[in-house]
Amino acid sequence: MPALQRLLIGLLFALPLWAGAQADSAQLKAAFRFQDGVYLTLDALRNNQPDYLWSDLNAKLAANAESYRAQAEYIRSKDGMELQEELWGIVLDGLPYIKLPNEIMKDTAVLHFAGLRVRGRICYYEFEREEERLVEIKAYNPLTGRPFRRGNISKREIINEARILHLLTGQHGPLDQPTLIGMIGDDTKMYRTVDELPETASTDMLYKCVLIYDDRNPVYIPVPEEEAKKSKK
Repeated sequence: MPALQRLLIGLLFALPLWAGAQADSAQLKAAFRFQDGVYLTLDALRNNQPDYLWSDLNAKLAANAESYRAQAEYIRSKDGMELQEELWGIVLDGLPYIKLPNEIMKDTAVLHFAGLRVRGRICYYEFEREEERLVEIKAYNPLTGRPFRRGNISKREIINEARILHLLTGQHGPLDQPTLIGMIGDDTKMYRTVDELPETASTDMLYKCVLIYDDRNPVYIPVPEEEAKKSKK
């Protein structure tokens, strides 16, 4: 077994660095369900307090929990106030979806959301976007087999983006080594492990590091009073 793999496994089974739960809170794990509604800020999500419940809104949206995608034509309050520009994200059936910037999606007709596939101190999400690239094409002489004309055409490609978000600090960026290192300074062992990874470390390896970091550094989220009572029974 490679030394790096042994180190990652050792970190996985190490004791969490911080495991103190507050009253009326629950550890953020895969099964944790946030309160449904619209969240204007990340701080509201951390506190599990939606700024608007769906019952207080008029909205036209569609979501697919299996693909972690959601789109909304509009989200507005009952008095007609548009919330599209203000909101941070939404929660549907307990799953948080972060709003994606229009300048990235290049589509202002609808709002695009990506579900948080990993929910912990560091969250992970993915989305697809279109990107136009210039591709060189050549016309060949059938007799000589040599190109006699060149030109560039615009070609659309689908790019898959992998992103991470630090739930407590709000730091976010692509799932790459520099971004991850910038988020895990509070875990010395994990920091050293990621820092010693080769520059060619795969996304899968960095993803595993996110999971291990979250296991070692649990975070607790407030829960409604009635839910807290249920958990104590």
